[in-house]
Amino acid sequence: MRTIILLIGWPVLVGGSIYILMKGQKVYSMVKGSLVGSLVRVLVFSMLIEMYSLGIVATALMLVDLSYTYVVLPIFMIWFVSFVATIRTLMSWENEERKMRAAVESQPK
Repeated sequence: MRTIILLIGWPVLVGGSIYILMKGQKVYSMVKGSLVGSLVRVLVFSMLIEMYSLGIVATALMLVDLSYTYVVLPIFMIWFVSFVATIRTLMSWENEERKMRAAVESQPK
């Protein structure tokens, strides 16, 4: 079970990191120069730090003792909820920026 978790966990972690970096870059390019632009950087980097910290802790626990393998599920759940929250936040910021740009462009000059 430990091998399966490690073979699946780290590729998912790396793939999630790449996705968050790409989504964060897209949102940042839309809102750079504003307060949200600064928040995008903080959100992305804090999520990456959290993801890899949890991954390292989970891997170390599993390598120390096989009985700790069952501790990994709650760690994964914490990571997954944080991942989804980060993606949803980035998507909502992106949508709000699009709405604001559309409103500005539709106003008569």
